[in-house]
Amino acid sequence: MTATTGCEKFLDINQNPNAFTAESVTPDVVLAQALTNTAAIYSGNTPSYNSYSSWAVGYWSKTNTVSGYGEEQTYNYGTSYYAGLFDNTYDNLNDYNIIQTRGAANYPRHAAIARIMKAYGFLLLVDQYGDIPYTQALQGASNVTPVYDKAQDIYKDLLVQLTGAIADINAAPAGARSVGVEDVVFAGNMTKWKQFANSLKLRILLRESQTGNSAIDSDVRAQLQALQTAPDGFITSDVVVQPGYAQNTGQQNPFFTRYGYTAAGTSATERNYQVPTQFILDQYTTNNDPRVSQLYTMGARVIAGVNTPGYVGAVLGEANPPTTGTATASTRQASRFRGAETTSPGAATAGGIFKGVSAPTPLMLLSEHLFNKAEVETRNLFTGDAKQDFLNGIKASFIYFYRAGTTSLAAINSSTLATTTSATPGVTQYDTYIAANTANPLVNYDIATTNGALGKQAAIIFQKYLALNSVASTEAWDDFRRTGLPRIPLPVTAAQGKFPTRLLYPLSEASTNSGNVPAGVTQYTKIFWDVVD
Repeated sequence: MTATTGCEKFLDINQNPNAFTAESVTPDVVLAQALTNTAAIYSGNTPSYNSYSSWAVGYWSKTNTVSGYGEEQTYNYGTSYYAGLFDNTYDNLNDYNIIQTRGAANYPRHAAIARIMKAYGFLLLVDQYGDIPYTQALQGASNVTPVYDKAQDIYKDLLVQLTGAIADINAAPAGARSVGVEDVVFAGNMTKWKQFANSLKLRILLRESQTGNSAIDSDVRAQLQALQTAPDGFITSDVVVQPGYAQNTGQQNPFFTRYGYTAAGTSATERNYQVPTQFILDQYTTNNDPRVSQLYTMGARVIAGVNTPGYVGAVLGEANPPTTGTATASTRQASRFRGAETTSPGAATAGGIFKGVSAPTPLMLLSEHLFNKAEVETRNLFTGDAKQDFLNGIKASFIYFYRAGTTSLAAINSSTLATTTSATPGVTQYDTYIAANTANPLVNYDIATTNGALGKQAAIIFQKYLALNSVASTEAWDDFRRTGLPRIPLPVTAAQGKFPTRLLYPLSEASTNSGNVPAGVTQYTKIFWDVVD
């Protein structure tokens, strides 16, 4: 979608969409801004789920250009750390609640979309905070001290809500108000919304599929069997938000604006602060993965007095992280994120992580969904071709990272992945990767053992980890806590010598809802699906 006058209003309509309280405001007016805000909270805002998780799961570290980042470096979280995620997500959920409640009668399709997106937002909250306000949430002034519901109970109801949203779409009268350009995700295609709801169900069920609780495991298995035959199937391409991002103040892709360039063409404040970790760089270089040169620039380190080019990262907690300038006898020059190193906002359009000012923001990558399918198939929770979904997940990742930010998604979907040719960016590099790793059990599904450190599940999670890199990092962080994979090295500076398992409730909750905030919660209190030590 290109920016037009109609699209620009979705970005300009209101910096605070939660001011939409007048009864005259209709659901179609609120929808575009609500979806756009979800994308920003997920991917590019200060704070965002993606930035928090990119640090937590070993994608990012810092340079010596900046001080600070103590909590990121030590994993010693406080109540102010990424506290905005809690309140901002609830504000966004309130917009969807307005759409759902006001749209039930005359805007049933808008209301169904809002119902799906409420499940999306509540899932983000549960996975980072555990028990949260749910049944009494979003009631405004009528209840400012909502009770906290159990995370496990919320998970169960999210599936009910997604099923209900699909039923609402199917039951919408033919003459009911249609959804148009205000749907900045699927442009009113309600079949695609049902497919997205089914893919969210799969994400939820997979997340809770290894709790060891017999009742949960039995229910998950039954729900997966029913989901497999869902009439509308699953997503067939990346699910993205595109409200008409353009190189104007307040209208750029939020992720690029935060870590790339401003609309004026000046470097974003945080552009020089984050660099890749040596761990993530090594996962590409040691496995002959061409994506490393698509995602990162070369850095340099001094070897025997010689400034030697290479992929150089930082290590969480290290006392002397690399610079982003020229390496000398006493410093290392870090690799940079390709796309954020260009000289102007419009130049970063050739793919990579940032993609450019007008690139859409992903809500769910096709590669994630395919790896989700591969995992449940490998574990005999689904019937299907796990190997093919595994390979298609890798190929979808290559295509995503090599695809320009301005490329249409229409011709790149799951039904054509197996037959894509070298004319599609990324396919040649994918073929090279597969051919170079016939003896590598992290790439060759056939030789990945069914158990042990290099089992098939480990291979799937490893490839998913690479596919989600810095784009959908929160899903990788959730996977790591669920499975303990991949084996990310813990920095020696980590508090209590272990990874945290959650964010802490923000101080605002302790101040205003202290009677309901769960007691005894620490950053090591696990979410119910996290059973791996």
